[in-house]
Amino acid sequence: MKSFSKTALPLLAALSLTFGVASAQTTAAQGPGPRRQHSPQEMAAHQTQRLSKKLGLSADQSAKVAQIMQQRAQDMQAMHATASASPDRQQLRQQMQANRAKYDEQLKAVLTPDQFGKYTAMREERRHHGMRPEGADGKFKAKDGDLKIKSKTSQS
Repeated sequence: MKSFSKTALPLLAALSLTFGVASAQTTAAQGPGPRRQHSPQEMAAHQTQRLSKKLGLSADQSAKVAQIMQQRAQDMQAMHATASASPDRQQLRQQMQANRAKYDEQLKAVLTPDQFGKYTAMREERRHHGMRPEGADGKFKAKDGDLKIKSKTSQS
């Protein structure tokens, strides 16, 4: 009976550790998952809300910007649908630049010069800094194409 308890106790402890470690490993950290595709209406509403807040748009300006953003979102969705069928990236890039210029002119007609200046500055800021990858703890930052790793000592 004593030999059974001498072998059973360590065996039970080993099994407990094995199951504990195994269950801890099965709960792998998952990312945010696939992003949901937003409708043109949702994209336009979000962009309009963001511009209204950042630029201080009046109700009339906000309504006009909403129409512009709605049309832009629909055009972008159509362009993305045709882009998969056409492998000509240069043509797609030119079409996107032409569309951006068209919508900029429409926005310029609705916004005050000061608001339009802020809008172009916001767009440039997003273009240069908005796509910067960061780690969950903010350690990794790409700036000007170089990956920078901030050390713990430099964060204080």
